[in-house]
Amino acid sequence: MKKLDNTLFIFIVIALEGYIILSSELLAMRQMIPFIGSGTDIFAIVIAAVLMPVAFGYYSGGRFNIKNRSGNYRTIRKKLLLNIIIAAAFLLPALSYFILMFFFFGLRELGINNNIVQTTIYCLIFLVTPMYLLGQTIPLVSNYFSKEKLSRNTGRMLFISTMGSFAGSIVTTLVLMSLIGVNNSVIVIFAMLFILIIILGSKRTRNITVTMIMILIFSIILNSNTAMEILNIVKNNKYSTMIIMHDDEGTPHLQINGNDSSKYSKTGEKHRYIEFAERVAIDSIPKNAEPKNILIIGAGGFTFGHNDEKNNYIYIDIDKDLKEISEKYLLKEKLKDNKTFYPLPARAYLTKTDMKFDVILLDAYLGGLSIPEHLVTQEFFTEIKDHMNDKAVLVANFITSPTFRNKFSKNTDNTLRSVFPYISRHFINGDIDVLLKMKSVNSIYIYKHFENINNGSIFND
Repeated sequence: MKKLDNTLFIFIVIALEGYIILSSELLAMRQMIPFIGSGTDIFAIVIAAVLMPVAFGYYSGGRFNIKNRSGNYRTIRKKLLLNIIIAAAFLLPALSYFILMFFFFGLRELGINNNIVQTTIYCLIFLVTPMYLLGQTIPLVSNYFSKEKLSRNTGRMLFISTMGSFAGSIVTTLVLMSLIGVNNSVIVIFAMLFILIIILGSKRTRNITVTMIMILIFSIILNSNTAMEILNIVKNNKYSTMIIMHDDEGTPHLQINGNDSSKYSKTGEKHRYIEFAERVAIDSIPKNAEPKNILIIGAGGFTFGHNDEKNNYIYIDIDKDLKEISEKYLLKEKLKDNKTFYPLPARAYLTKTDMKFDVILLDAYLGGLSIPEHLVTQEFFTEIKDHMNDKAVLVANFITSPTFRNKFSKNTDNTLRSVFPYISRHFINGDIDVLLKMKSVNSIYIYKHFENINNGSIFND
């Protein structure tokens, strides 16, 4: 029995096409985060690089002619197979972290540092072609349906394709990335492409099948857990790529999405900004004072206050795997009983709780690449202020320009001061001459809250 004479197989092809396109889009976004960041402008470019080629693919597939320009005949089956194998060849580097690492580092070596430009180049090289070819699938397989029931069959094909895309978005993000990691989710995509080749293939197309087997094998090699271990990746879930690196002294560093998030040595040494924040917010608490309630938004490696067994700590971070990874590779021990971790979005937690805190640390900003845009708004900072006790201390860590050379540094400073009057800004990077030449540094904002503070006045002549 010819598989394409069976309606079921045709609909399987359509469903897999929808799944692969949507999943590839999501995986591309996720794999780029450690190199490009997670801004909406970046994601908008990726979405456009998928939707527009797919639209052109629909149009081109509908104009397919079995007789090419050279006068040679080609079957629809052969066209579909070639489309899939070429698409797979492009998606292999597009979705493999190992290759992307060299690609983006190479762009920076060439002096291409703008994130939007880097994203555009990535999309033009890796995404446009496979999406265009996969987009031709529906109009091409429509030729296997009866022309007498065209409208009915068209509706069924669009329904099946959309359901495939729906499954791709839900299953890939909520199930696969969470259970087996991003790298193994990529392998699933190539397994589905291989299934398409099997369904569409015949004895005359064994060469294409063999080629697809080779691509599948390469995808397994590049995205295997062993490959991740070579790159020191200890977790690769839907939120973060976590890497454990050791410096010359053997101190472990936890890198989250390309940012050196935390370190913790055998002697308890931490990042300088964390030690500075502890001196300001924790060490200043009188020894005879009642235990304070301390909120940390952006748990990192749970190093802030790790040795403090008196005060009560609540850590908030969206990534539930952070606690396990930090305890295993960084802290080398379990969190103390006075430490509680909630794997929740920060604003969701603040909305649900009426609790007020004596110390709040904002440390959810992983450098210039990964800025959660909803956590730098006036509304968010107002929520933070509403959860501060009288005389509470806020410490916020941002990676900004010391001389306000970019819009983010200016806008962040303006937004903070609009909510927190008399907030101060500090740098801990050492020599002032060196500091002023740096593009970005740890900028520590400190604010002490008073319920009914007088706003003061302005001196004039």
